[in-house]
Amino acid sequence: MISSKQKIVVQTDLYRCGKGFVIAAIWLAAIQAFFAILNLILGHIDWSSFGSDLRGIFSSWSFILSLVPFFYFLIMPYSTFKWTIQNGISRKTMWRSQMLSAVIITLVQEVLIVLFEVLADGHPAEAFIVNSSVSTWQGILFELLLLFETTMTAMAIGYFFSLLNRKWKVIVAIGGPILAAFCIYYLTLLLIKLGVFQFIGSNWSIDLSGQAAKTAIIVTLVVSAIVWTLLMMLVSRISAKHMQLRRD
Repeated sequence: MISSKQKIVVQTDLYRCGKGFVIAAIWLAAIQAFFAILNLILGHIDWSSFGSDLRGIFSSWSFILSLVPFFYFLIMPYSTFKWTIQNGISRKTMWRSQMLSAVIITLVQEVLIVLFEVLADGHPAEAFIVNSSVSTWQGILFELLLLFETTMTAMAIGYFFSLLNRKWKVIVAIGGPILAAFCIYYLTLLLIKLGVFQFIGSNWSIDLSGQAAKTAIIVTLVVSAIVWTLLMMLVSRISAKHMQLRRD
């Protein structure tokens, strides 16, 4: 059972995230419908193509839906922190509530993405559910994991940036990617100089077409995603614990 304070945070997250998606979806649908109608009037497309263009709105909604939670948890942590502290909600309760919000939003996000993709293809949802194979459901579960991993990454970055003032946010936002690029570049040069890539290339004899190799790759990807997700949750938890109200 969740407490009343946790329920307030979860409901607020769901409302804000849902509102952001609805606004973006309406604008995108209006733009796509306008150009579809314009092309139909000008004779560039026929009625069948017009229907396909309208079904393309669902594909756009699927794309937007994959982005909205990411940007919400990337931008809103400090705003959430301010109103929760002002309403007597502790940092621990806030963080736990947002974890629950992320789980619920990710589940709803995946269900809607699958539904929009089915509608975009013009196939009934019932046929998709009945005729789908085991591999399809495995793909959905993996996509669900990736969506949650992405959300946790956004939340970790958002919480970490909430610890910084405006000056340091600019410094980290600009300097961080540049520093990372330099590190990757010089690390690659070092590996090339040491002959690591040449050694791997000359000794690479693994058959990636075999079932065992495919299974190993899938397991590696899943384990890596889980480890990264747990790391991001730890970063967001530590950052949330040290958040303070700022004047800027």
